[in-house]
Amino acid sequence: MAAIMRLALGVLMVFSDCVGSNIIELSVSKAAKKGDMVAKCGCSDIDCSFSGAFDSQGFDISKSGNIILAKDAVSFEQETLPVLVKTKDSCYTNMAAEQKFIIHIVDSSNSVSMSSPILHSSMLNDFPALVGTVESLTPPGGETDQYKSFYLLGPLSEHFKVKINSANEVEILKEPSFLKSETFSTFLFILVFKSERQTYYYNAELFIGSDIEDSEDRYISVQESHDVMKRQISTVVPRNVAKNISVYENNTGVLFNILDNPPQNNGMSFEILEALPEEIFQIDADGNVTLKDGARLDYDNGHRVYTIRIEVKSELGGQVTRYTVHLKVLDSNDEFPVFVNEPRPFLSTVRSNAPLRTTVYILSASDPDPGSSLRFYNNGSLDFDVDENTGNIMTARIFNDVNDTDGTDYVITVYVSDIAAPVLQTTEATVTVRMGRRGPQFFSSSYSANVRDDNEINRIFPLLNSKGDNSPVQTLNFQADSGGTTTYSVYSSTSTTSDKFDISPDGNLRVLSKLLLGVDPPQYSLYIQAQDSFSGLSTNVDLTVHLLKNYKPMFTLPVYTQTVLESLKVNDSVLIVETMGNNGTQNFNYSVDSSVFWVENSNGKGIIRVRSQLDYEAASDAYYQDHSYTFHVTVDGYNITSLVVVYIQNVNDEKPTFTSSSESTIQDTIDSGRTVMNVKAIDKDGDKVTYRFQGSSSIFSIDQTSGKITISIPGSQLPVNQDSYELIVVAQDDGSCCEYGTAHTKTLPVKINIVDSKNFKPQFVDCRSYYNASILEEEPRGTFVLTVSATDRNKGENGVVDYTILSFRDDLRQDFTIEKINGSGVIKSNVKFDRETLKDILKVTVIATDHGQPPLSSECSFIVDVIDINDNAPVFLSGENVQGCQGRDEGRVSRDSSVSDVALNIRAFDIDSGENAEVVYSLVDNPGNYFNIMTKTGMIIVNQNLSDAPERVSLQVLASDKGEIPQNSTTFVDIVLSNSTVTKIWPSDKNNPDQIIDDNTRTDALINTVSFGTTITGARLIVKCQSSEMTDKFKISVPASDNRKFELHAAGDFDDEKDTKVVQIRVYTGQGNDQKYEDSYFLFQINDTNNKAPIFVNRENPSIGKIEFSVQEEQAVGEEVGILLAHDGDSNPLFNKVSYRTRFNDTNFKVDESSGVVSTLIEFDREVLTADTVDLQVIAEDGYPSSIPGQTGPNTGSKVVQITIEDINDNPPYFANSFYFFTVPENAPVYQPVGTIKALDRDDEKTSKYTKYSVGESRYFGVNENTGDIFVAGILFGQANTNITVMFTADDGKYSASVNVYIAVQKTYNRRPEFSGNYDIKSIVANRNYNESLFQVKANDPDCGDPCHLTYDIIWGDPVIPRVFRIDQSTGEVFLLAPLESRPYVFSVKVTDSSSGGRKKRSLAAKDAYTTVTINPAACNAHQEANEAGTCECIDYCKNTALCHNGGTCQLNCTDGSERGYSCQCPSGYSDWDCSEVVVVTSSPITNNEDNNTWLIVLLVCLAALMAVVILIVAFLVMRRKRMDKDKSMFAYDNDDYDIREDVMDYDEDGAGEDDYAGYDISVIRKPVNAREGTIIPKSRTTSDKPNTSSGPSTGHIGDFINERLGDAEGESGAPPYDTLHEFMYEGEGSLAGSLSSINTSSSGGSQDYEYLQEWGPKFAKLADMYNTYEDSD
Repeated sequence: MAAIMRLALGVLMVFSDCVGSNIIELSVSKAAKKGDMVAKCGCSDIDCSFSGAFDSQGFDISKSGNIILAKDAVSFEQETLPVLVKTKDSCYTNMAAEQKFIIHIVDSSNSVSMSSPILHSSMLNDFPALVGTVESLTPPGGETDQYKSFYLLGPLSEHFKVKINSANEVEILKEPSFLKSETFSTFLFILVFKSERQTYYYNAELFIGSDIEDSEDRYISVQESHDVMKRQISTVVPRNVAKNISVYENNTGVLFNILDNPPQNNGMSFEILEALPEEIFQIDADGNVTLKDGARLDYDNGHRVYTIRIEVKSELGGQVTRYTVHLKVLDSNDEFPVFVNEPRPFLSTVRSNAPLRTTVYILSASDPDPGSSLRFYNNGSLDFDVDENTGNIMTARIFNDVNDTDGTDYVITVYVSDIAAPVLQTTEATVTVRMGRRGPQFFSSSYSANVRDDNEINRIFPLLNSKGDNSPVQTLNFQADSGGTTTYSVYSSTSTTSDKFDISPDGNLRVLSKLLLGVDPPQYSLYIQAQDSFSGLSTNVDLTVHLLKNYKPMFTLPVYTQTVLESLKVNDSVLIVETMGNNGTQNFNYSVDSSVFWVENSNGKGIIRVRSQLDYEAASDAYYQDHSYTFHVTVDGYNITSLVVVYIQNVNDEKPTFTSSSESTIQDTIDSGRTVMNVKAIDKDGDKVTYRFQGSSSIFSIDQTSGKITISIPGSQLPVNQDSYELIVVAQDDGSCCEYGTAHTKTLPVKINIVDSKNFKPQFVDCRSYYNASILEEEPRGTFVLTVSATDRNKGENGVVDYTILSFRDDLRQDFTIEKINGSGVIKSNVKFDRETLKDILKVTVIATDHGQPPLSSECSFIVDVIDINDNAPVFLSGENVQGCQGRDEGRVSRDSSVSDVALNIRAFDIDSGENAEVVYSLVDNPGNYFNIMTKTGMIIVNQNLSDAPERVSLQVLASDKGEIPQNSTTFVDIVLSNSTVTKIWPSDKNNPDQIIDDNTRTDALINTVSFGTTITGARLIVKCQSSEMTDKFKISVPASDNRKFELHAAGDFDDEKDTKVVQIRVYTGQGNDQKYEDSYFLFQINDTNNKAPIFVNRENPSIGKIEFSVQEEQAVGEEVGILLAHDGDSNPLFNKVSYRTRFNDTNFKVDESSGVVSTLIEFDREVLTADTVDLQVIAEDGYPSSIPGQTGPNTGSKVVQITIEDINDNPPYFANSFYFFTVPENAPVYQPVGTIKALDRDDEKTSKYTKYSVGESRYFGVNENTGDIFVAGILFGQANTNITVMFTADDGKYSASVNVYIAVQKTYNRRPEFSGNYDIKSIVANRNYNESLFQVKANDPDCGDPCHLTYDIIWGDPVIPRVFRIDQSTGEVFLLAPLESRPYVFSVKVTDSSSGGRKKRSLAAKDAYTTVTINPAACNAHQEANEAGTCECIDYCKNTALCHNGGTCQLNCTDGSERGYSCQCPSGYSDWDCSEVVVVTSSPITNNEDNNTWLIVLLVCLAALMAVVILIVAFLVMRRKRMDKDKSMFAYDNDDYDIREDVMDYDEDGAGEDDYAGYDISVIRKPVNAREGTIIPKSRTTSDKPNTSSGPSTGHIGDFINERLGDAEGESGAPPYDTLHEFMYEGEGSLAGSLSSINTSSSGGSQDYEYLQEWGPKFAKLADMYNTYEDSD
């Protein structure tokens, strides 16, 4: 049964081979090194081998059957490598007979790797096979929670799957029906660990069985040797266990025990099967794992992870357990610290006057152990201290007793210790500090350089340090802090500087003269001197210069070419340049003059790599044209360059790019099938782009070719509650641009807005309700004022309203802001207002604008009132607290004053308004209570008898306002008591009066007259204790006609005054020292009169001085235009009620009398108006008789309102021309502008600016749909000298217009010819002449048709090339001039298009293209030819069916030594090499039935008799020949001296001079005439299959024979085009053969008998007849 199952598996594997399922694709990191494992193909190198030439492609098979790298992965030129492996008797059941691997070299240093250990597991009776835990299989540096998946690779892996169980273990499961009856199989898979950052491979051996009865030997474990060890499979399936163990590197005892609980006398056996990467472990009989003798773990310098495979067998061959131990080495503090300072020894300097604790040296040390803690210590120096933490060495004293010039050295011993180590680890160093100056210190103890002879003068060669590393000369200057610098000189002796060498600025060796070996010594012993500029001190170091032979390099090719994909990554290799071989002592370095490529120098070769991302679509410049980069590679140090041309092959790597808008608006009256919008995408690769929706739409459809979106249903059927639709357009390229790359898509979300066919203006809900808006003064910025709201009857986007606010005063500050919240405008303050300082009313205009096309707006204007708060305290008008006053207010009363007599008038004023400005007075300090104060007027009066009052009473007066939170102020006054009578000036009824004044009071108007009972000598107005006759509003005088009164007049108008005014009046009596005065305060209430005219609050355009409103054309009569608002400053409601009207009976507009709403009286058509605006004069009046002097009727205000008639889309677009014509060069890149077309429209530009432009289904051109700019959208090559017509369309959303645009593609650019790639020729046979063309290089010129006239030339670097190859300049056919050796031949072919006659581009510069031809001749024999792969194959002679006669079968035989290259299998009765001989067999019947062997005896006797006869005949003939004449026939084969047949020459030779015979081979016609069979002549060409079977003259004359042969040659189709006529009848001068007439006289007179030739067969009978005829003629 097992055998049957294996047979079935074999059939299955063959079927897998047929369908290609056994291909294994793996990735290898470029960081992989030689010897790293790639895959596994068997148990040993006996099991598998490479098929074909794959073993030469950088891979090898190790002794253990692993496929490994034969070189570093970075040196592979290709990114993808096929590997074909043949297996024979493989130890793995599923391994195919021919296993195919695809190896991808990827540029990821740490993310791709192959595990060296092999995973082993068993699958018994379909139970899952456990291969380890996720944690154990996570590669080093990976995270278990980051794994993406596990899966299997390999033949038949499709029947298995990988699963992670609940215990986080990795299991392999098999299909139940697969291998159901197989007793035992061993499978090899690759288990792939795939995470976000890593790909990790494991080779996994899987033992599968149902009942383990089969005891066949299996190759399941091998050593790295050629010996394949066979192990007998027991009946117990091994159990696999994975362990993770950590040990410290300093562990020298038992590392671990493989058993978790090792039993006593366990009877188990332990064996370490494998330990990677080092075999340094051993295991004892108890399962303890220790290190081998001399081995140690080293975390810092060794391996940190080991994988150990241990097999444990139970007693008596029971259970077998295989452990895979991942041993992690932990770091321990076991390394000593190391000083890292350079140069060495450690030297320093210090000045004698250096301050204490001056730093002279800083030591640095490192310790590789983690957790180390280093400390520095001074070992006994009293002159210097060491900072234990930083290593700073500092002076411990001032060295005043030491002279700098002495150069005294102090040696300081310092050591560094790791105090964190378990055992103190200490390293010691010495630092020598010199008191004074010191010469520079070199970083290397010596230097050397290798200089090539025949060098260029001033060429720089690198210096090598004592270790042999490149190291420019470097020194430490100890006087650098004093400005010292170091200069370098090269000395040939103590006092002589070298005239041949010096040091370059970069610290390397510069050669000053040309050196030649043989003339100059091969070695120079010099020294470099470093001198300090400050001290003049110098230091020397030895310099050895070796003079080496300079081999001038020569590139292997004058032009290197390569074709690469534009998808090549940065640092990917492109090609390799190298120079021709030298003596191997000189490797050259290379450089390139390219910003896109760089060269990596590796062992004398230059690997050209990508520096920056390649781009097929890049713009042309000096280095990139026609999709090819051209640059030079130079041998460094030599003026030797080679051209490098890298042709870029397009890859479909560009996604389509949308050039159209993503939003469109249509009206709700749109018809079905109408264009909604045009979506356009271009592909820089030149692909064709198709369009579709992501998902489906029942309302809209898109044209697959043009991208035009149309509506599928009428707009009237659209849902009324949906204002917009959002779709996703997918643009996909078709990949037609290129062979490589995948299709790309790009998505564009588009929004289609549905708007009303009629556009309404926004309307404020109730603009007049906002007139009472107010804000408290002193509120912070951002305080809410009110919310305004406007609605728009349109739906969708047209009905969306935005708000702006205008609220400027004279200082141009914006007083308010507005924010749109939930469709309304929330107004907030933008400043902090102070009512008392406001000069103007706060006028606000809110503008509501919709999103219509064009947008419409409405305005609402109103006033914001700033409400007073009690933020000001009353202020006394005089007294000690008033600036300008000298002291307290003072009043005088007599002691005999009566109660209520006035003692003093005092007044305070509050600038607030209302109750906040009403002041009340009280006495807060009233000693003796002698006085009282009037609460309203502030008049201080006598409160009681004053007879016992003191002479001076001080009172504290409190003035408070009536605000909710009162504000107050205080002042002190003095009352002086007099014993005499004090007479009061002010009459009691006139003292401190409250009076009213109208706000229409004008300047000079008499306000009040006060008469006194006595003469007054003066009256003054007091402001802050300063007297004057006039203030800002009042003036006072005493009439000359009556000195008992004063008159108070208005000094200004009171129109703008409000609330109250207080004036302090002082009246004087008497003169001189008798003059007295007394003050009184007048409080005037401002009385409102109808003296203010209405003022329009609406926003006014300052440039035209008019209010601006607007209305759309074609709106119905009664359409609201705007709302007027006028403000009347009067406070009386009778005076400030405003009404509106037009000045004249306007026929266009009307104004609502009460609301101020302006509306239309007619329907406008903007296009027939003479202007877009109409002026309307409006009047606002207050409706009450004016109190302004000289004015009758109500107060009025007027303004001009300029109403703009706004455009709507009621006119179609049109074009100025009937067609448009543009030109564009054929090499124009994508996006290059072609021209701009603008559609005209009678509608306003604001209306038509939303017109969309499109160009239909054009593949080559696109248009900016908003601007009308036409641009190149495709590759125009191939369209030169043609006119491309595009349909240019303008669509304004309602109307559209189209016009033809003709774009002429001009031939302004000559593209280079193009080769399909480089040529790798392997079908040529070495050491063979070819008379026809070997092959043909073919270039295509994309600028011309067929035929195309190109010129081909061979460009070579190898001087052998022109001697063996030539090229037909017209056809590109390559011919061979001489046979090729078995070595590669490489040369370049240049093609030039300058001679083209089929193209009209002669004025354009000619261009060249290059290709590289590599010829590897095949080593085939004379009967073989090479195929395209270079494999030798038999020449198919058997195509000539006439080779074998009489039904013989032709069979090829081209092995070495074969005479003809074929043989004939003759049928019965025929023989000879061509089956031409008839075999006659005679026999008599044998009738003796008793002995059936009698006939055989008779036959043997006959044969023996026949043999004797033949021997006698041969002996006779030999004797006869010996009796012949001593002169031999001219046809004798043995004597070349008498052979008249001349050397037949190769006819591709011209035959000039003595060397003409050098290449000719006379064996072509030299044949033995006495041969039994004709010898097939090896041919010098591979194209002819006809063998030369002529064996002699077929006629009676040798001349005819030769002519016949000549005719055969000339009629041969594969014969070369001989350029020299060689006539066989002409021998030439002085031929050694003599005259051809010697045919008749070749013997010495004796007769010859040619009859014996008759016995040689019919072919020689003719020859015998011919010779006998000549004998007879003699």
